[in-house]
Amino acid sequence: MNKAELRKSYLEKRRALSEMERGALSVQILANFKTLDFTVIRYFHTYYPMIGRSEFDTLILTDWLKKSYPEVILVLPQSNLETGTMQHVVWNSETRLAMNSWGITEPENGRVVDPVKIDAVLIPLLAYDKKGNRVGYGKGFYDRFLIECRTGVLKIGVSFFGSEDEIQDADDHDIPLDLCITPYEIRKF
Repeated sequence: MNKAELRKSYLEKRRALSEMERGALSVQILANFKTLDFTVIRYFHTYYPMIGRSEFDTLILTDWLKKSYPEVILVLPQSNLETGTMQHVVWNSETRLAMNSWGITEPENGRVVDPVKIDAVLIPLLAYDKKGNRVGYGKGFYDRFLIECRTGVLKIGVSFFGSEDEIQDADDHDIPLDLCITPYEIRKF
């Protein structure tokens, strides 16, 4: 399937999961996250789960990170919807969050982090293939952001589902994942 078909299909698949199923799958994904080595991570870029999109609950991951690795600095994106770009803001107890016009919860204030300092990025996605190509929401924010990161930044996706064989219209400018964490495995590319 192509990106548009996969986007539609996986949005429907996620919506079909009950809240209880999503919660249980999120806990299983967290269990797999816990096997990663976070001692080498100083800046971890994450995202706030969007209401109504049936996404992985990133808040259980960030709560665990805060308790288990308090030295890890959490970073959230702040989108510029006009330019299609993001800046990256430290997320701590002093950070005020607000929902933007697209329904994305983002920081209103805080210290901006240069993308080259970020060690790992949790990337929202709908589907991915066996080569690590991914389908997001279709605006290209993360592809533009990942180009700004240093070589070797760890690119992590999460999915409630397994991989597709191939995304037919994956482009050369698409930046693939290094890992995708599902309830059942950590897929390395």
